Amino acid sequence: MTGCVNFILNNHDEIIAVGGEWDYFALANGAPELIGENVIGRSLVEFISGNVTRQFVLTILHTVRSTAQAIELDYRCDSPNERRFMRMQVSLDQSGDIHFLNTTLRTETRQHKVFISRAAQRSKNTSTRCSMCNLIKSLNDWIEPDLPGTSIHPETSELLVIYGICASCSSKLQRTSPAQQLNAS
Repeated sequence: MTGCVNFILNNHDEIIAVGGEWDYFALANGAPELIGENVIGRSLVEFISGNVTRQFVLTILHTVRSTAQAIELDYRCDSPNERRFMRMQVSLDQSGDIHFLNTTLRTETRQHKVFISRAAQRSKNTSTRCSMCNLIKSLNDWIEPDLPGTSIHPETSELLVIYGICASCSSKLQRTSPAQQLNAS
């Protein structure tokens, strides 16, 4: 994927349109249930894993609506084989709809394939994954999931995660928000 994936939310945070390479991206990532016709009319929060991540996204929406200023954030949207570095632009139009434009900046091939699965609940084998930078919380730091120090299952290369936002990514939103100091945690 080299293009853009975009979508529009109404004032109830429901997806009212998708565009760009949305369907291609969903199908290429093994998620046919997420093609446009299956997500339009549904609330964005249905597709967000983790309370911290949900609050982070709601903070972005609130900031854009309350300031009428666009926000631009860099993030990662990785696949098992590659790291995808992306940029999200979130803006408000005159009708009050919020536009998300997601552009791929670059990709990098992983050293080792990693399959990330969302854990149903936290356990001793569950890691926390930042929803923005995709790093995994280790004992002392946030690291790439394919590096030593994560709880990757040795036979399946699967990593069970819950989602959150690391302090570095949370502070990026605070710096991006000109009108107010935000706390996404």
